[in-house]
Amino acid sequence: MSKLVFGKPARNWYSSLPAGNGKTAFVVSGGERVEKLWFNDAELWSGYPKNHDNEGARSALDQARKFIFEGKNAEAFVRSRMDGNYSEAFMPLAILKIRIRAPKGKGYLRQLDLDNGVIEVSDDVVTRKAFVSYPHKAAVYSIESKAEFTAEISAESVLRYVVEAKDGVMTVSGNAPDYAAPNYLRTKLFPVRYNEKKASAFCLALRAETDGEIKDNGKKLSIRRATYVRIFAVTETGFRGFDKMPCTDVAVVRNKAVEELSGVTAPFSEIERDHVCDYRAIYGRQKLYLSEGDGDVEKLLDRARSGYTSAELINLLYDFGKYMTVCGSRNSQPLNLQGQWNESVRPPWSSNLTTNINAQMNYWGATRCGLKECMEPFYRAVKEIVERGKKTAATNFGARGFCCNHNVDIWRNTSPVKGDPCYMYSPLCGAWLANEAFAHKKNSGEIDGDAVAVTEEAAKFCLDYLCEYDGRLVTCPSTSPETAYIENGRRSAVGIASAYEMSVIRQTFANCLECSSDEKLKEEINAALPRLYPYERAENGLSEWAGGRMSCEKGHRHFSPLYGVYPGNVVKEGTKEYDWAKELFLYRLENSSSSIGWSAAWAICLAGRFKDKETAKKAISSFTARSVMDNLFDFHPPCYFQIDGNMGFVAGINELLISENDGIITLLPACFDTIDGGEMRGAVVNGATVDFRWQNGKIVCVRADKKIKIKDVNFAENAITENVERV
Repeated sequence: MSKLVFGKPARNWYSSLPAGNGKTAFVVSGGERVEKLWFNDAELWSGYPKNHDNEGARSALDQARKFIFEGKNAEAFVRSRMDGNYSEAFMPLAILKIRIRAPKGKGYLRQLDLDNGVIEVSDDVVTRKAFVSYPHKAAVYSIESKAEFTAEISAESVLRYVVEAKDGVMTVSGNAPDYAAPNYLRTKLFPVRYNEKKASAFCLALRAETDGEIKDNGKKLSIRRATYVRIFAVTETGFRGFDKMPCTDVAVVRNKAVEELSGVTAPFSEIERDHVCDYRAIYGRQKLYLSEGDGDVEKLLDRARSGYTSAELINLLYDFGKYMTVCGSRNSQPLNLQGQWNESVRPPWSSNLTTNINAQMNYWGATRCGLKECMEPFYRAVKEIVERGKKTAATNFGARGFCCNHNVDIWRNTSPVKGDPCYMYSPLCGAWLANEAFAHKKNSGEIDGDAVAVTEEAAKFCLDYLCEYDGRLVTCPSTSPETAYIENGRRSAVGIASAYEMSVIRQTFANCLECSSDEKLKEEINAALPRLYPYERAENGLSEWAGGRMSCEKGHRHFSPLYGVYPGNVVKEGTKEYDWAKELFLYRLENSSSSIGWSAAWAICLAGRFKDKETAKKAISSFTARSVMDNLFDFHPPCYFQIDGNMGFVAGINELLISENDGIITLLPACFDTIDGGEMRGAVVNGATVDFRWQNGKIVCVRADKKIKIKDVNFAENAITENVERV
């Protein structure tokens, strides 16, 4: 049984426990007699559809290229002439407070059952359960007591809202802001605005069922002389689609929420049973067994922060990442920077889909873990980004296909935002998204028409964005996410042919050649491939830009130049480019002092791809010691939660244990001593389901449901195999 166990309540939102069904989500504080539930809805964002494309960017592009080719600094030019506007922000919905008056209990325990998807808070008098049901489309909170108790339920929101309690039903409703500025614009005047009255309406509707008495006073619900209370809640918004104006009428959305709530009629026991059955069917399809223990998170983290990371903690972090994927990504919106859990009107980096690493990392481990249902919101979002990004490609770049830059919101803004070109200007993010969708479809064994179409549109943009320089095809202006180089004493984020962008293009072309039947497009790609600017070696490994230009930060958090190694696979083992990439990887790690969780997670993935078990162990130790909050949320300085590190950790462990390249599987490529024994069941590799067990770092048994090829390394003598060809 995999559980996160805590001996005391959460101190705040950041130490609470999350639950969700992909649309409705909350975190649970687990207070001894005062409970707080912070609600979110995946479809509640500030703003409405807007066009931020820049008609002047097309002519500016040619001028910027001329400046850069002549050795002039074009950063200010790109910033002022090729930008768009900021994206909108993911909103919190409501806060529910439940005050319980019951005899004082002993033996407090707060736990999250990762195998069943249920949060439980208990002492020897009162037991509470919380989860969000996908089959019944409702959030559920249950209180049971051995003695009679009273309870008071109140609610509020940090948005503009009203509360009504009538006939046993409570609603919290209002409107999102028309605009919410990114949290990093610290001097912005009027950063949150409601002046246009064009933003989505929202509502939380709930009712309580009890064996006691329920009263309402217009603002609160009060329960008297009860031994149990079941609270059922639904969330609703006015979101109608990424390209449609949202419904702003609060009454309409409130009535819809109340109607949906009235449809939640099954008894609590049935809703709980259906929730557990639905959740386990997805979560339990694949399992990792490294070590079991009592799940005491505080104890495990204390040991990790003192230098010892246990197999039990690694297993719990892996399972927690899977849990949040199932809870956060089901038939609504894809996981954003905070998954679906946010308390702030101005969340970190607006809780966008940050597509220069984070949105993709959120799903790196999903298909390997058999979570195919959880991929649907991502695939749908990519298709919407393609639709919107075609306009940006044509307007800003005069190009075919589609593109997007590093910040995408629910309205699918694909143009650059304002700010430093090192992050705002990143038009190859669309191709990265396409490559990610293709990789997942391929791993699932189902490259369908949608995957082909998205890949083709990405390839068209890549072809048109490339330009000629010194007899080669390059990207220009070319960025490497969120960093810059120094030349002639001046900083510049825009150069020529960054390793990151050229790798994304090579991967896009490889994918398109593999799947497309468009012969004309493939002819264009084949003509371009030999002309692409080659990788170069700089002083400390793979050159980040053409001409040996390197990041001015020795230990920069992004491993973007290494994209071709992971998550891509166009830089192959045994080549000089692979060796240069590993050299840069180790150089960055040696000079890094970052506690950013997603960066550590990416390092784990790369260590697996480089088959470097010692570096993998160090990266995991760094992650567990410095990049995890008290509830195992991934940490981003100064004090932010970002879910990408949690998800990247899952992918990293997968990569240490099972890697695939060109149809050949390698088992235990970077398995180190802490995890040198265990079992994985249900891993998905290119449409095959693989089970394997290992002891002392050697495979003792491996079975697959269809014929697979496995590299003949790391096998114990007399290992048992089924449907396996050792090559």
